[in-house]
Amino acid sequence: MPLQIKSIKNKLILSIALIHAVLMTLFIFDLVQRQMTFLEKESRVTAIGIAKTLATNSVPWMLSNDLAGLAEITDAQAQQANINFVMLINTEGKILAYHNNRSPQHHETSIGRFLELPKHDPFNMKKSVHTYFDDDNAVDVAIPIWKEDTQLGWARVQLSRLNTTNSIEFITREGLFYALIAILSGTVMAWLMGHNLTRRIYRLIETTKRIREGERNLPINTQGNDELSVLAKNFSSMLQQLEKNENALFEEKERAEITLKSIGDAVVVIDENGNIGYMNPAAEQITAWECEDALNKPITEVMQLFNESTKKPVTNPALRALEYNKVVGISKETILINRLGDTISLVDSAAPIIDRNSHIIGAIMVFHDATEERSLQQRLSWQANHDTLTELYNRSAFESELERLIQLSASDKHSKQSLLYLDLDQFKIINDTVGHTAGDLLLKQLAMILEQTIQSRGFLSRLGGDEFAVLMSDCDTDSAVHLAEEIRRSIANHRLFWEGKSFQVGCSIGIAAIHGNLSKTTILSRADIACYLAKDKGRNRIEVYQENDNSLAQDQHIIDWVNRIKHGLDTQQFLLYAQKITNLQSPEQYGESHYEILVRMRDEDGQIITPNHFLPAAERFDLMSQLDLYIAEKAIQWLKRYSAKIELLNINISGQSLGQQSFTDELLALLESNIGNNHKICFEITETVAISQMNNTIEFLNTVKEFGCKLALDDFGSGFASFTWLKNLPIDFVKIDGDFIRDVLNDPVDAAMVRTIRDISEIMQIQSVAEFVENQEICDWLRETGIHYAQGYYFDKPKPIEQVFA
Repeated sequence: MPLQIKSIKNKLILSIALIHAVLMTLFIFDLVQRQMTFLEKESRVTAIGIAKTLATNSVPWMLSNDLAGLAEITDAQAQQANINFVMLINTEGKILAYHNNRSPQHHETSIGRFLELPKHDPFNMKKSVHTYFDDDNAVDVAIPIWKEDTQLGWARVQLSRLNTTNSIEFITREGLFYALIAILSGTVMAWLMGHNLTRRIYRLIETTKRIREGERNLPINTQGNDELSVLAKNFSSMLQQLEKNENALFEEKERAEITLKSIGDAVVVIDENGNIGYMNPAAEQITAWECEDALNKPITEVMQLFNESTKKPVTNPALRALEYNKVVGISKETILINRLGDTISLVDSAAPIIDRNSHIIGAIMVFHDATEERSLQQRLSWQANHDTLTELYNRSAFESELERLIQLSASDKHSKQSLLYLDLDQFKIINDTVGHTAGDLLLKQLAMILEQTIQSRGFLSRLGGDEFAVLMSDCDTDSAVHLAEEIRRSIANHRLFWEGKSFQVGCSIGIAAIHGNLSKTTILSRADIACYLAKDKGRNRIEVYQENDNSLAQDQHIIDWVNRIKHGLDTQQFLLYAQKITNLQSPEQYGESHYEILVRMRDEDGQIITPNHFLPAAERFDLMSQLDLYIAEKAIQWLKRYSAKIELLNINISGQSLGQQSFTDELLALLESNIGNNHKICFEITETVAISQMNNTIEFLNTVKEFGCKLALDDFGSGFASFTWLKNLPIDFVKIDGDFIRDVLNDPVDAAMVRTIRDISEIMQIQSVAEFVENQEICDWLRETGIHYAQGYYFDKPKPIEQVFA
């Protein structure tokens, strides 16, 4: 296996070996250099010393020119170690004595030869040492020979440095040997140190591998006080914290996954490249992709989004969130074509996922199947502008279209628009005779007839009940009359067959021109007035509103009251008043807590309006049932609040309401919610209404009697056959018409009528009530006559119910 230099152990061994090698190399080099310098210097000094000795010893022999003596001293000096040769030269350069250890044969031949003389140092001639050469092999020096101030010649010595070189080589070899020993020793020590050091490191490495593979509860040796022990302790603490954090992260992940799997919304997570990273079960169900199949696939492949209207592809909001780094909403018209080819409407948004370094690492898209929701919205949107029963446009859509035509007329003075207001004749008879199911069927059939008749010539809508309207654009009055006649004939020719019977209705139509300077309320009122005139002139007719017809002023006034009544019901501008009914014979029975509920209206200025102003319009335009229900509901609420203080409460019911089953149903629902106090309610109906609608009256009275309510016959005596019908009605009170009471003290006929009513009531066990009692004298007469109760300004004036127990 090749050496792994990257390991700490090998790096340590190599480093120490290199350090030893470098240091020992430097040491050996320095040692050799020093030794070499020393030996070279020493050899030079030796050579100069021998030369000086030779020079000193040769003086007498030089003076005597004794060549034998010179040869003897030369041979003697040549015996010293490492001498190559010694030589004596006179001042003329002639060799006088010569001994060469390296070439003995040259002794004789060299004597007498002349050599080039060395040069003197001009500043120090006596001490001048001439060096012929000085290198690694030898040193060759010459010393002048002096006798006092006279130079006799030169003493020349050449000393070999071969031993010096050998010594240096030996020192180098020894140094290298010891360096190698040092390097090997250091390497061994480094290996031991590295092994001891890295063994613990390898244990940590092995521990990290096992941690990476998922193991956690691993023993870590933390003994010791060195850095590795500190590292091991810190690593152990880190491992414990890691395990703790992983457990917390695992729990958080489990909670998140359980949440994502259990929530109804679909969740899709993508990475920064737009590839699927996660899908929860809801997303799998909507896209028809399994999470495993969708992983790492582009979101554009898994989720193919289109615009519902244009059918063009739509950029996935998750990709837009990645691109713009912000939350991105999805278009309300976005649909998904899933893997199975199903079309699903989507609603919701996408947001980028950002790490702790503020880098976008992906995006999350949250959505849900809004197919049913969007379908419901579309249905609701349709229902907001259409009548549920007939599927025609409703009143809201009608008003919007009317506003558009008004603006069109205002911008184009030459354009002509018309409004046809249709009210079915005798429709209520069908509802009352065979029920609302038959009536609804008839309305559906007539709606189809109207659509076929009008087609694209007008905007057809049902305003409510049996009322329809047609808005015609670019249509003058004559054209409107022509279409109205077609409509009237179509409706008149239609028959409803129900349970073996045939029913026919007519249609009264009012026409009004649409002008840009009029409000939609005014235009509708004009058409309503014209329709009312058509009914008033015999029904199944067509009338056009004539703007200059003075005869319509009063009808316009009534229509204004109708609008005010409707507005008053919507904004609760009708106020309940109460007037006390006093017991003349037995004050302890009902005492001072018997009241009749009356109604007033408050206008926009806060003024109180009495019933004689608004009741005619309410009766004329079938608003009494709404008003009666409003009064009954408020009165029952007041009774519940003060039931402990009220013994009996009279509530008036109009004749118009008696003939409507819908009114009876809603009234009975109120009584159902007031079971505990129904015995304190007394409903009043007028005698003329009771007699003219006897069947409806008896049915109504018997029904409310079953709920424990009491009944009173109002304005008794004003009818043409009061006593004849009295025995047929299950009533508890008769309220004597005020016309008999006002002049009872002066008119014997009125007095006789009151006594007769009292006698018959006594026989039938019916309580009598006198109305319009205004003074003490009438009160005393009524008490003496035996009338049970009295009501009038003498006892109490009507006051708002809020003030009765204040």
